[in-house]
Amino acid sequence: MSHGRSSVVVAVACMLAGLVGCGSDDGLGRRAISGTVNLDGKPLADGSITFEPVEKSTTSSGDMIVGGKYSISKDQGLPPGKYRVVVNAIKPGTGMTLPEGKFPGEEVGTPQQELIPANWNTNSKNFIEVTESGATEFQHDISSKRK
Repeated sequence: MSHGRSSVVVAVACMLAGLVGCGSDDGLGRRAISGTVNLDGKPLADGSITFEPVEKSTTSSGDMIVGGKYSISKDQGLPPGKYRVVVNAIKPGTGMTLPEGKFPGEEVGTPQQELIPANWNTNSKNFIEVTESGATEFQHDISSKRK
């Protein structure tokens, strides 16, 4: 193959690779999602947030909460639709660990304790609506106090 022809082949291959790599749009119209999570008026230090589809979509997504904030990029974001919000956070200092050299069943510690009340996770009735052009930043204010 001549030098000129190999340059054309390389150029075409690079162009095709660029076209394939550029198209991360999966046709779902995903939107980047971000926001804040407060527990009893203060930013939730660490946890997770998940958005489960309720209608129009079969796509779910989620992120880790750090310092009360979360952010989901567009390529992992949510298509327009209604989503149930699920928040979890484990109380610091709880949870079982397996010391080095020990076997399953020899864990030490206390069982994990959930900081977030059930009405924000297992029994969540909290929702967001993602639209084609509306806001995609959401604030979630959680109270651990029983009403």
